[in-house]
Amino acid sequence: MVEFAIVSTVLFFLLLGVFESGLVLFVVGTARFSAADMARQESESGNALNADQVSIAVIRNGAMGTTNLAVIRQIDVFKLNEDPVTGVLTPGCNAGATTPPGPCATYNTYFLSGATTNGLAAPWSPGSRSVKNRATDFLGVRIWYQYNWKTGVFLSSSPLQLNIEFDIRLEPQTY
Repeated sequence: MVEFAIVSTVLFFLLLGVFESGLVLFVVGTARFSAADMARQESESGNALNADQVSIAVIRNGAMGTTNLAVIRQIDVFKLNEDPVTGVLTPGCNAGATTPPGPCATYNTYFLSGATTNGLAAPWSPGSRSVKNRATDFLGVRIWYQYNWKTGVFLSSSPLQLNIEFDIRLEPQTY
């Protein structure tokens, strides 16, 4: 009985760790898929006036929006500038920061509901995006989300704050 009590405690914590790790990996993979799915939808929507709303609906109706494993805090859609010499993409304003940035002319921030975080119209209107052949804009999508520990016995009691970014080029509407 004593041996079982010692081994079962260790085994129980090990099983909880495997369970929690599996959930974290599932949430991270789901967030990556959701960001890529939203970016693909943005690319296909081009400069349609409702492009951002349609893309947010893709996340809201997907695995990330329909499960309670993670809470989406914010969704960002921002313009990426291409360096003409190196081809490296860099975000405008402070879109590459590790915390959600402040106001910017080419940076839209939304809640999962589709409302902007500032309650106003999005600064970078989807209708102003360039989708001309050989002159299309590059676009970045970042999802800010948090994972709340399910077991509560590992690492810390505070939620895990994460984000995932996916970059894509808008598709030309005519060739």
